Amino acid sequence: MNRKKMNQLVFESYSNQFLNQAKVNKIVKFLSKSDLKQYINALKLEEKKKSLIVSAPVKNQNLARFTELFPNKKIIFKIDPSLMLGIKIVDNDLVYEFTLKSSLDKIVSYMEQNYD
Repeated sequence: MNRKKMNQLVFESYSNQFLNQAKVNKIVKFLSKSDLKQYINALKLEEKKKSLIVSAPVKNQNLARFTELFPNKKIIFKIDPSLMLGIKIVDNDLVYEFTLKSSLDKIVSYMEQNYD
């Protein structure tokens, strides 16, 4: 199956920005094994594009603010105790890291480059 048809199947799998299980089940019945693998991979990529992962050390973040900043995205909140004083946001392939460690690393890098 070509890419254009696969993208159309993925598009048809959604209703109101959410994956529709009934539509997926109907589509899966008509796919061969190799096409099914492609379909699952395409669905995973689309879900990755439509979601935003927010990691923080504690759950005190205002998720309403993230929905304002990233409309039409599904917000997934994860608690990551390894982050110190900050948050990490993963939007598809973009990673935004606003933590104490990343700030200190940037300061050290700047010092090393400018003060030899």
